[in-house]
This record gives sequence, C-alpha cells and structure tokens, in this order.
Amino acid sequence: MNSNLIKADEYINDLNIQGYSIIPGFLQNDEIHNLKSLVINDADELKDKKYPGYSDIRKEDEQIFNLQNKNVDYLNILSAPLIERILMKKLNDEYYPALPDDQPNYILGEYIARTSGAKLRLHIDSWLPALGDNTWMMQVVFALEDRTEEDGCTIVVPGSHLSGKYTDRDYKHVIPLTAKAGDMIVWDSRLWHGAMPCVSKKKSWVLVATFQRWWVKQRFDMPKSLPKSIYKSLSEKQKVLLGCYSIPPADEFAGTNTRAGYNK
Repeated sequence: MNSNLIKADEYINDLNIQGYSIIPGFLQNDEIHNLKSLVINDADELKDKKYPGYSDIRKEDEQIFNLQNKNVDYLNILSAPLIERILMKKLNDEYYPALPDDQPNYILGEYIARTSGAKLRLHIDSWLPALGDNTWMMQVVFALEDRTEEDGCTIVVPGSHLSGKYTDRDYKHVIPLTAKAGDMIVWDSRLWHGAMPCVSKKKSWVLVATFQRWWVKQRFDMPKSLPKSIYKSLSEKQKVLLGCYSIPPADEFAGTNTRAGYNK
C-alpha cells in the first residue's frame, strides 16, 4: 500500500480549506483485485436481501452494509499510516487519557460498499452543520474501479463544510470527483456532497468508511454484531476502532468510564 506520508500535511491542508482531498494510487493492484473480488462475492450472496428503510428508497443502487463483519481484509486497509495520520489530526480526542497520545482513539461509524444508480442529492453526513475547524465525522472512500461522471461519481461543493448551513439542494456549482481504481478520497462529513446518476449502467464499486470521534453513536452496534472469528484476529488498535473500548457501562456499578484503554 502506498502510504504517501510525505504528502500528509498537503492532504490535511486540502481538507481544511476545500473540505476534501484526493489521494491518487492509494491501493495497489493486488489489493484492488482482492477487495473487488470480496465485494462481488458479498454482493452475489446478498442480492436477494431486503434492507428496511433502504431497499424501497434506493431501488437503483446496490449497497453492502457492515463490511467489518464480512472479512478482516476490509478492516486491514483502514489502519494504513496515512489514514491514521490524517484522521488523528482531524478526529482524535486529545483528552483521552487511557490511550497513548500517538495512537488513534476515533472509531468507525459505518462501513459499506456501494455502486451508484439514481442521482443522490446534495446532503451532509455529519447530521448537523457547524462553523469552525473542528469536525466530528469524516468519510474515506476507496475506488475499486474507475469512476467517471457517467458512472455516478461523487459531486461536492468545495468549502461548504465551513458554511455552517444545511445543504441547498438546488445548488448548481458542484464539482465531480472522478477517480481511478485505487484512488482514495477523504472528506469532512460537513461537506455538501451527493452523486451523479449512473447513466453508463456500469457497476463501479467503492468502499465507504465513515470515521467519527469516539463519542458519536455508530449506525450499527458493531461490537455486539462482530463475528467472534473476526474479533479474535483483531489488534488492540482495531478493537478501539470498532468501538469495543468506548461502550457505555451498563450502570455505575459496572463502571463509570466510557474512554477505556487497551487493558479494558
């Protein structure tokens, strides 16, 4: 994996100013091939599944939820030094005493694979807009295939993460984020973004990992749903990432600290 750490500060500066950054050639060819094979197999196994609140709304899209439960290879790419360098700068809690200052304490909020279908209107994934340099959620997207405007690539409004406003869904001055297979795109979840319609009808899979500060509620109960076979293979750092060390105690007699360390 090409960590490209020498440009980390440049990517972080892009995030601060325009709200997104594109890292070319992040995944190597063997990683792309492996991850794409996993996605295709998972999609085939799940093709007849119905997802409440999603299947009837996004009928033209194809999406796989909870990749962390499918194969540990999906998780292993999330611990790359460049990703940690960027996310620690943007999402780490500097007042998290139970973990070393040089280790990540952010968590994974959601992890999906998707290929575009219908147009996705402008929205924010942070749930709430806010002014200032600090954010609490970020998306990291891995392109497993080339994505053009005809394939339904992501669109963004540069700088909108600093507007402090919900999206204007009629806003026309959007920028398409085309990508080559292996590219990684990172954005601040406050950024106005959406997707173009897939007019090519070609599947162009991406992995989308939503990262967030440890105190933000995950979309799914990751610690509880994680298969034991995958849990046993995880490093302590990966357990932190999945929220295993920031689970609220059942009551005050079970504990009073939600910011636990490796020795929990």
